[in-house]
Amino acid sequence: MTRRNWLPPIHLHPVFWGFLLLAVLTGMLMEVLILFIIVLLHEMGHYLAARHFRWRIRRIMLWVFGGVMETDEQGNRRALEEAIVILSGPVVHLFIFAALSGLSATSTPEAVLETAYMYNMTIFLFNLLPIWPLDGGKLVGLLLSLQLPYRKAHTILIIVSWIIGAAVLLYVCIAMPFTLSTVSLLCFLMWENRLEWKRRYYVFLRFLLQRATYGTNAGISTPIFATSETALLDVLSQYRRNRRHIIVVKGKNALLDEQQCSDMYFKRKQAHCTVADILQQNRQ
Repeated sequence: MTRRNWLPPIHLHPVFWGFLLLAVLTGMLMEVLILFIIVLLHEMGHYLAARHFRWRIRRIMLWVFGGVMETDEQGNRRALEEAIVILSGPVVHLFIFAALSGLSATSTPEAVLETAYMYNMTIFLFNLLPIWPLDGGKLVGLLLSLQLPYRKAHTILIIVSWIIGAAVLLYVCIAMPFTLSTVSLLCFLMWENRLEWKRRYYVFLRFLLQRATYGTNAGISTPIFATSETALLDVLSQYRRNRRHIIVVKGKNALLDEQQCSDMYFKRKQAHCTVADILQQNRQ
């Protein structure tokens, strides 16, 4: 592998340059740079863990108040593996706290250390809120997907995330001193959840497509019970992460492998067929 392939695919959001210009004009350059460095280290924690597990990483998008690592993985990795990748970002903040404690014994200006400590603590705690796409929200989504079918878990995650986000925003506006940055960030997160709701079917299809393409390495097999009249999409909607499925057709004494259903959807383009159509196709 070439040296360039090991470099993280970092991209700076256009908003970053606007904030950087504003920081120069208002004398807040030091604060913005400290905040950006903390965010960068946080995302590098996710990146290094994902590279260790050989995830397919598309890019790391950074802006001043946060960032996101976009991957081609969609709920088909082992749960423990995904949990490690999610938690690797927050763990970085613990090392930053340790580094700041060490720098307190040096000639580093106290104002710089206090600013870095405050920003590090703020990002660390805020990122653990159970709001998607924060790491706390991703952990909630992971736990839900272990108990429920992937499509249902993702839908519940967005609803819960939006409710919590609205509650936190209301609390900030009523009980705390008004801060434009906090309100703006919460509004941004709620907007992201709105967009995620609109593309939830696309997310579900990505989950199915990657499962059909790369298979599942799960050792647990869970049956899905259906009748011959059950729609194919209803069967696919019951797929769960880290589980292999056998479709039991009640009243027909027949079994279907999940790959047969996936092939019917993606290869044969029969999105609106029923279980009876799949059985008929297998007889031909």
